[in-house]
Amino acid sequence: MADKVEKPEFQEIATSRDGRDITRGWLTALMHAPVDDKILVERGGGDYKVYEEVLRDDNVRAGVNQRIYGVIAKPWEVKPGGDSTADEAAAEFIEAQINSIGFDKITLQMLHGTFYGFSVAEAIWARDGSKIVLGDIRVRNRRRFAFDGEGNLRLKTFNDIMPGERMPDRKFVVATFGADHHDAPYGLGLAHYLYWLVWLKRNVTRFWAVYLEKFGTPTALGKYPRNTNEDEQQKLLSALRAIQRDAAVVIPEGMEVNLIEALRSSAADHRQFIDQVNEGILLVCLGQSGTVKGTLGKLGGETEREAVKDAILKADSDMLSERFNRTIVTWLTEWNFPGAQPPTVYRVFSDEDLDTRIERDKKISEMGFRPTLKYIHETYGGEWVEASPTPRNNPDNLTQSDAKGNKQSAFAENDEIDHDPTSIDSQTDMLAGQSGKAGAVILDHVRKLVGEADTLEQLRDDLLAAYGDLDSSQLVNVMELAFIAADLSGRYDAQEEE
Repeated sequence: MADKVEKPEFQEIATSRDGRDITRGWLTALMHAPVDDKILVERGGGDYKVYEEVLRDDNVRAGVNQRIYGVIAKPWEVKPGGDSTADEAAAEFIEAQINSIGFDKITLQMLHGTFYGFSVAEAIWARDGSKIVLGDIRVRNRRRFAFDGEGNLRLKTFNDIMPGERMPDRKFVVATFGADHHDAPYGLGLAHYLYWLVWLKRNVTRFWAVYLEKFGTPTALGKYPRNTNEDEQQKLLSALRAIQRDAAVVIPEGMEVNLIEALRSSAADHRQFIDQVNEGILLVCLGQSGTVKGTLGKLGGETEREAVKDAILKADSDMLSERFNRTIVTWLTEWNFPGAQPPTVYRVFSDEDLDTRIERDKKISEMGFRPTLKYIHETYGGEWVEASPTPRNNPDNLTQSDAKGNKQSAFAENDEIDHDPTSIDSQTDMLAGQSGKAGAVILDHVRKLVGEADTLEQLRDDLLAAYGDLDSSQLVNVMELAFIAADLSGRYDAQEEE
């Protein structure tokens, strides 16, 4: 008899509540969960205001801007959760909701959570007929919130500071970044790793400024006679300070003072130190510094550095999109389209270079295929309208062997013909206009193949068998003539039957 299979344990065991977490001690739903960021606690008393000062650093701001604006620059898409009509309708509804709220601005504000550790946004719901719609999403100041022992979001208020007002379900979106375990509701942002780098940079910069002031202007030396009273000494010192602030001394006459001047090379030491700190700041923010500094690094070329940065940006985007999909998108779908699979909203990070895409699309077009306007808009952006079809002017592109084996031109030059591409007469004119006397043999042969073919697939195979040795552009011309002729034939037959 086979061994009995034990059932799974459905209860959460390693919870942080009721003193079960030895790293936190006793913790209940009526207590604020402690912040794991020790630097935030020790240097800022748990107030994120201290990290706002870190963000004022120019290199930190540049690195964080690249993290955020690099994501916003990518287009977003909505993908249906399934193939059913309800799934498609839900996707269209979500896309319309996102278009109405300024999604890029909300993304910008929420992605500051990568710096602080977490972000909080409030969904403003509204009604539109029978549907619940998204009126707005407002990103709130994280300093106003805390988490209780059960991980619930609580709003700090003057009336109820401890433990704060518990926020309702399906109302707030919390995005957490950087934490390496689930028991850290506040996350662990870039600011944790940047604090001491910025602190060192600011202090060394201050010392460097003092050094430059002393090195740029010599120290003033005043001498006074022996037995000069203290009031006269102070007058002399004040006069010297008027010449050079805080860089003057007075000594009794007859005493000697030797000044040790700073070497000019020490200025380079300050600069090198600050450059090194700036390098560390950008490494923390972006994983490399080349995309900000524009200098070659150990990774090599621009492509490798961009790949490192893009991987980080995509990770930020994916985490925020996942949170958005699990909350706002899911809630709206369940309320308005019961039973439908929630769609997914995500930013498109294409690994293909745009120039490579253009070259690929050009080759596909030369094979006889034309992209849709939707593809053009999604791939290249901008405003586009479809150009009117014009006949091909290829007098020398297509050749045909005569009975003696000599090559001759199949199509003569022709003027453009203004026509309605949907009418039989205009397509007959275009067919005639695209073939001259030299192409009559080919045109007759093509018509013969059209008449003998039972299906379009057979026509295609017969054309390839007859003209497969032509290059791609010439073969496209033959195919185009054949399918125009086939279309004309079908339309003529349909008219005769009416």
